[in-house]
Amino acid sequence: MDRLEDGVPYYHSYSGSEAAKSLQPPNDRHPEASGPSADLYARVARRYCPPAFNFDTVVVSGVRGPVTERVLRATPFWRLIAFDRLAPNPDAPVPSVLVLPPHAGHCPTLVRDTVAAFLPDHNVHVAGWADARHIPLSAGAFGFGEAVEAVAEMITEIGGAVHVVAVTEAGVVGIAAAALLEERGHPPATLTLVGGPVDCRADHAGLAAGAEARGLDWLVRAVIAPVPPPFEGAYREVFPGFFSLTGFLTRSLDRSFADHKTLFLGLVAGDGDGADGHRDFFSEFLAVMDVPAEFMLQWIEAVLIDRPFVPDTGRTRWSGATPPLAETPLMTVEAGLDSFGGGGQTHAAHNLTGNAETGCRYTEEQVGRFALFNGARWRASVFPRVADFIASHAAPPARSLSTPAEDLLALSGVTPALVARLNREGIYFVRQLARLDEAAASGLDKRLGTTPHPLATELGREARVRLGEAIRS
Repeated sequence: MDRLEDGVPYYHSYSGSEAAKSLQPPNDRHPEASGPSADLYARVARRYCPPAFNFDTVVVSGVRGPVTERVLRATPFWRLIAFDRLAPNPDAPVPSVLVLPPHAGHCPTLVRDTVAAFLPDHNVHVAGWADARHIPLSAGAFGFGEAVEAVAEMITEIGGAVHVVAVTEAGVVGIAAAALLEERGHPPATLTLVGGPVDCRADHAGLAAGAEARGLDWLVRAVIAPVPPPFEGAYREVFPGFFSLTGFLTRSLDRSFADHKTLFLGLVAGDGDGADGHRDFFSEFLAVMDVPAEFMLQWIEAVLIDRPFVPDTGRTRWSGATPPLAETPLMTVEAGLDSFGGGGQTHAAHNLTGNAETGCRYTEEQVGRFALFNGARWRASVFPRVADFIASHAAPPARSLSTPAEDLLALSGVTPALVARLNREGIYFVRQLARLDEAAASGLDKRLGTTPHPLATELGREARVRLGEAIRS
């Protein structure tokens, strides 16, 4: 199998040609490399525009309502994304969840199915890592420590009890952020690690041994390259995203190009999805982005070489007598077919709690690592266990005023066809009709074509009566 030469010249030529294409008329042809190596490279390294999460609606307590994606905070290196959805009972508290996608070359939308499962019953937030090729050098560096501080800032920004779900490579970042917040006196409500290696001494892929033997100098030569002009991040050193499609971090640090379809099918093995589900997720799998070189090298050094998250190696990053996760309830999830994260490598995080027998461990047998957070097995088997773990450590619901049924069909004269028309106008719940003033109700009647018989006005009046009755009861 052909290999890249040191210095990753193909990344520069390929990304440079892509940038040039964006500045030229679409009909212009540009010279491209030829030959077996170039054909294989182009097939693997093709750039895909990062897809949006594309959540339009979600069913909450049997009622379908809209979902709005909102950025709570943004920096050059990350965004904190929140998903707002209407809840049938706005007074009832729901757990806040922060999902940490892996920062290893795939776009944050890789965890789309993870977010979708949490949406109906949780306030969901996602760490949106930025593509390093679009980050100017003037923004500074973003290493492992900056990523940890970023997650701590996200948790603080969300406020209250936050349940952190760290997916695959994001696991050790979640551990370090939780430990940092414990030191500051406000740890996260829970931490769930989904297939993220912590102690690689059981590494069946040989990554730890390979990294320790070769050292960081080899890694720099092998997989680090500067972003070419005219990208905004020109000359920034990065780990090119296309390496995530070669299996570099799952195949003994091997730079040879594995067939990305074969790699993908191994990662989703046993997930229970059919061809359509795999086709949708494959597009997410192919959406790649560049990672700051300092973060990737420090991640490899921490997880595969120095192993500061393994208490008995003598190189732990925490020197105090108190274990780093003593105050954070921990759940770990492993895949039975995962050679990089399974076999106890993720469950080893419980050694950081001070009592390795506590916490929650779960292994999903006969599946690959991506099946832990995507697909039918995630939705039917893994997610219910994670949700139960979060619920068991969530604050008990506060007592609130009873509210009437929020189903629009409960109102007099409302038919399914009318509900569909109201939904198109952004009306999903009874309380929305109750809040309509005279002008808003009149405008809605005009759009519905019910001005001669002001239906919206009548429905608003009935909705307010129902709300009043609920308050009095």
